[in-house]
Amino acid sequence: MKTNTSFFRENATFLIFLFTFCLIFILKNQFGNSDSWKDFIFYPDAPFWYFFKAVFIFWWVSFIKKSINKNSKKQTSLSRRYVHFFGIGLLTYLVIGNSFGLIVAFIFDTYSRNFGSVYHIIYVNINSVIDFIIFGGFSLAYLYYKENVAYQKQVAAYEISKAKNEITQLKTQLNPHFLFNNLNILDQLIEEDTQRASLFLNRFAELYRYSLHSSDKQLVTLKEELFFTEGYFKLMEEKYEGYYKLNIAPTLYTKNIVVPPFCLQVLIENAITHNKGTSESPVDITITEDEGIKVTNNKALYATRRKGNGMALINLSKQFELLAENTIKIRETEKEFEVVLPLIPSHKSV
Repeated sequence: MKTNTSFFRENATFLIFLFTFCLIFILKNQFGNSDSWKDFIFYPDAPFWYFFKAVFIFWWVSFIKKSINKNSKKQTSLSRRYVHFFGIGLLTYLVIGNSFGLIVAFIFDTYSRNFGSVYHIIYVNINSVIDFIIFGGFSLAYLYYKENVAYQKQVAAYEISKAKNEITQLKTQLNPHFLFNNLNILDQLIEEDTQRASLFLNRFAELYRYSLHSSDKQLVTLKEELFFTEGYFKLMEEKYEGYYKLNIAPTLYTKNIVVPPFCLQVLIENAITHNKGTSESPVDITITEDEGIKVTNNKALYATRRKGNGMALINLSKQFELLAENTIKIRETEKEFEVVLPLIPSHKSV
C-alpha cells in the first residue's frame, strides 16, 4: 500500500499531465464526431477510463524498466536501454490485454462477439498499439528525464565531493608550510634575542590556534582573514622591523566577502620571501579591492634570485579555480608584483 502511495506521490505532476491529456483527447474526438453543438455529447466518465489505461501503461513501463535494470548485468547506452524497455513493454502489454479480454469473454460468454472476427481482433490490437505508443512514449520520456536528472545530480555531487577533497589536500599543504617557515624564524630569533623570540612565540601560538580552527573550513570571512594577516605581519616585523610595510584598505573590513583561509597570508609571505626590504627602502605591500582582492608590492629582488618552486601560488590558484570557478591573476612589471584574487560567489557558505 505504501509503495503504491509513494508511486502516485512521486509522479503526481506527470499523472496530472496524463489526465489533462486524456481530457483534451476525448474532447477532440467528441468535437470531431459532431457536426454541430446539438450533436456534441460529452461523457464525464470517458476521460477517467482513458486515464486509467494511461496510468496502467505508465505503471507497467516503470515496472518493466525496474525489473530489467535489476536483473540485467549488461552495460548498454541509455537510449538503447529505453528502446529495449519500449519493445518489451509493448509486447507484454498486448499479451496482457488479449489475455484479459479472453478471460472476460469466457466469463460473460462474449467470445464470438469479441474474438469471432479477425478484423475486430486486429482493430482492438491496433488501438492498443496506438495507446501504448502515445502513453508508453510519454512514460518513457518522463522516466528518461527523471533518470537523467538523477544522473546529473550524482555527477554534481561527485564533482563537489572531489573539489572538497582537493581543497582539503591543498590546505594541508599550506598549513605545515606556515608552521615550518615560522619555526625557522623563531630559531633565528632565539640565537639573536631571546626576549623578542619569546614575544614572537606568544604571537605565533595565537595565530596557529586560529590556523587550526580554520583548517576544517573551506572559506572564512574576509574580515577574519585580514585580522589573521595583520597578526602574521606583526610576527614578521619581529624579525624584519621597518623593512616591510603593510597597508590594508579600511573599506575591506566591512565587505561581505568570503575567501579561502591563508590566501592573503600566503601572498604577504611571498612578498617578504622574494623581496629584500631595508629600513631606507622598505617593501610596501598593499591590499585593496580592484576587480577582486588585489595584493601589490614593489619589487626589491635579491641580487641572487631565491630558489622556490612557486607551490604556494600554484595551490592558491587551484583553490580559487575550485571555489570561485576562476583563476587568480598575476601581473608583474619591472617595479611591481601584483596578484588579484577573484571574488567568490555569494551563494558559497563559510
